[in-house]
Amino acid sequence: MKNKKPFRVMGWIFLFLTAVCGITYFIAWKSPKYYSVSTNATDSIIPFKNYGKMVDHPRPFIIAAANKYCIFGAEHTKDPTYFEMALIEKEWKKLKPTIALVEGRLGFLIPGFMDPVKNLGEGGKVKALAQKDNVPLYNWDLSKEELAKQLLPKFNAEQIALAQILSPYFGQIRYGKPDSPEDYIHQYYKRVKNVGQEKNISNAADVDRLWKKYFPQGEDWRNVSDEHGLPGFLDDMAAFTNDLRNRQLVSAVKELTAKGERVFLSCGSSHAVCVATAFTKAIIK
Repeated sequence: MKNKKPFRVMGWIFLFLTAVCGITYFIAWKSPKYYSVSTNATDSIIPFKNYGKMVDHPRPFIIAAANKYCIFGAEHTKDPTYFEMALIEKEWKKLKPTIALVEGRLGFLIPGFMDPVKNLGEGGKVKALAQKDNVPLYNWDLSKEELAKQLLPKFNAEQIALAQILSPYFGQIRYGKPDSPEDYIHQYYKRVKNVGQEKNISNAADVDRLWKKYFPQGEDWRNVSDEHGLPGFLDDMAAFTNDLRNRQLVSAVKELTAKGERVFLSCGSSHAVCVATAFTKAIIK
């Protein structure tokens, strides 16, 4: 009779791993859904191309209206001890929000094992506060599909695909260069389908080919950060994209407050500066 003990052990190991994966799935933080606006606000905003003349603004840049909203324009950070984290909590407690919105899609995180700010930046802090107070959380940004659609009248499909693959990398460089830039961008190739570029871009060699096409004399994309502007059409696209995103931000806050919600929104300080003209009755801190 064959020894069945190894099979029992393997069975128990399988059940244990299944249980661990199941528990992780249920307790892990998921990326918040995009908030879809019903109508686009027409309030005036400052074009992002003019932001370069206003970089001496206060940081953080906070726009607040009692019992209505707080737009917290933060310096992007992954430092849990940075003074802004305490200010976010202070403004949160003052407003007592009924809904919260963060910039971008927050990544995977297991609470209790991973620090929200170290892994997700200031959005992680807002997520932790929302989780604690049982406040619904959304992403105020435009989805990549919607953004691609709104960019097509101004840029070609190839340019949009290249930008949507590399933009997260350019932002990551602020915090440190990944060990493998090629591995880092791999997860973003799926975005090429937003503009029908599946047959044109599928690997790092394709990215290198297109980068040399548009920036033949430029620095290698592996060394480019978005902190101080991007080269060529990428800078124009970033400015146009930020205008689209800022209009989305204004629309979301206006729509939610009209419904009686108290809105806490976190974003980069440049966004807050550019939308301030749409909130003329607010207090600027």
